[in-house]
Amino acid sequence: MEWMPANTLPPPGERQGRVFVVVEGSQSHSGINWQRQKAGLARTQNDGFYPEDIAAIEADDHMDPGTGEVTYWMPWCLPPIPST
Repeated sequence: MEWMPANTLPPPGERQGRVFVVVEGSQSHSGINWQRQKAGLARTQNDGFYPEDIAAIEADDHMDPGTGEVTYWMPWCLPPIPST
């Protein structure tokens, strides 16, 4: 499985409810603007992703709020849950 550009996310109704995403943003610190990149899990919605999921990924990597943008995505595929 490979990362795919964000603009290849299937249209609404054809995408998974959750996917792995790469969020790229920045952090201003000590007069320098640091570029940051973090992968995480985000829920999809009609116009992209739930903002709170992207905000959580930003916060987890110390990005300045609102600077994160999804650049890549990958399906979230887990094996079936074993039955007991």
